[in-house]
Amino acid sequence: MNNTTASLPLMLKQLRLASIKDHWQSLARKAVKEHWDPDQYLAELCNIELSSREDKRLQRYLKEACLPAGKQLSSFDFNAVAGVTKQHINQLTNDQSWVKHGHNILLFGASGVGKTHLACSLGYALVESGVRVKFASASALVQMLQRAKSELKLTEALVKLDKYAVLVLDDIGYIRKTEQESSVLFELIAYRYERCSLIITSNQTFEDWDQLFDDTVMTVAAIDRLVHRATIIQCQGESYRRKSSMQKQE
Repeated sequence: MNNTTASLPLMLKQLRLASIKDHWQSLARKAVKEHWDPDQYLAELCNIELSSREDKRLQRYLKEACLPAGKQLSSFDFNAVAGVTKQHINQLTNDQSWVKHGHNILLFGASGVGKTHLACSLGYALVESGVRVKFASASALVQMLQRAKSELKLTEALVKLDKYAVLVLDDIGYIRKTEQESSVLFELIAYRYERCSLIITSNQTFEDWDQLFDDTVMTVAAIDRLVHRATIIQCQGESYRRKSSMQKQE
C-alpha cells in the first residue's frame, strides 16, 4: 500500500464520503476480479454513496415528519369507509402535482372513520418519494404559533414551516374559538396559500366552521383559500374505535 492509498480513508473522511470510505477496498477487489474499467469502478462507488445519502435523507425526513406509527396505506380498510377509494389515494400519491402547486387535501367525516389514517398514509407516501412532511394536531400547532405571535416571532415561525412542502393538520375542529387562535390559524392558511400544501382533517363541515374563527368574514376568507383547487374527501362509515370496542365486548 503506497502513501496515497494509505491516506485515502482519511481524505474520504474529510470529504464526508462515508460510504465510499467503507466500500472502496471491497469494491476494488471485485473490480480487479471482474476486470472492470476504471470509470465503471468510479461509477459504482458514486452510486453507493448516492444511495446511502438518499436512504439517510429519507430516514431523516421520516423522523422529522412525526407521523403516527402504523398508519400506512397498506393497513387501511377501504371496504369499511365510503366516499374514498384506494385508487383515488394512490393517484394523489403518484401524481404529486398538487404538492408542486401548493394545493390542499381536506378530509371530512365523523370521529373514528379513518380521516387521520388516510392523511398519514398520504404523508408516509410523500416522505418515501422525498417530500418533506410535518404532522401535528391542529391545536398543538396553533398554540405554538400563538406563543410565537406573543413573542413577536410569528413570521419567523411561519417561515420555518416553509421547509415542509406539506403540513398535516389533524382534527382542526378541536381548535378553540378565541381571537388569538383564530388569528394565527388564518395567518397560517393565508401564508401557505398557493405556495405550500395542507392536508387537513375535520369532523366539522364548512357550515360549522364559524365555530373555529372569530367572525364570518375570516371564516369565509379561510375556506375560500383552502378550497381553491383543493381535493375534498368526505369519509363516511362506522367509527373504527366504536366497532373495535363492540367486538371486544362480544
